[in-house]
Amino acid sequence: MKSVLYHDYEPNADLIEESDDVTCFLDTIKYDIGDKILLVGDIGNLGKRLRMLGVNVTILEHSNYQDVCPSLINNENCTVVRGALEYMPFNDSFFDKVIVLDHFNHTSNCKKASNEIRRVLKRKGELILEDRNLKNLKVKLKYLKHRLFGEHVHYNYPQEILNIFAKLNFEGALKEIENERYIYIGKRK
Repeated sequence: MKSVLYHDYEPNADLIEESDDVTCFLDTIKYDIGDKILLVGDIGNLGKRLRMLGVNVTILEHSNYQDVCPSLINNENCTVVRGALEYMPFNDSFFDKVIVLDHFNHTSNCKKASNEIRRVLKRKGELILEDRNLKNLKVKLKYLKHRLFGEHVHYNYPQEILNIFAKLNFEGALKEIENERYIYIGKRK
């Protein structure tokens, strides 16, 4: 299933059928000109679209790249920084929003990654996290495949995401989409 956040953005456009009652991502998240936003994961061209709204976008690129990486190609005028979610090379309280798409469950240490998200996010900053839902059989099988091939990943159930960030002093809500994906939106207290 394609992410609900990736559909082509046009104001007042009809939602794609996978998104059901989830409203357009760019219409529901409030942005102020000059906001600093960190994008992590499978972001497509979201950085480019956010830049058009007047925000400063930094992309954390996990893959090793030489001169060209997909984030650079799809998101011109965005800053691309190499690093990992568990060890982010940014100052404390630097970003107004952190958006993590299809990546949190692929970190080797979710506790370290969640602490790093909290560290780089400003007080009252927002976290938007979208990932695959472990309640789905296909996702469970994919998780097993990763584990069998020796990858150190830990998929979280949606309730676990709520608990992880609640312990880090986030107030948030979670929406499950057809047991295939979930979106967590939280605000750091």
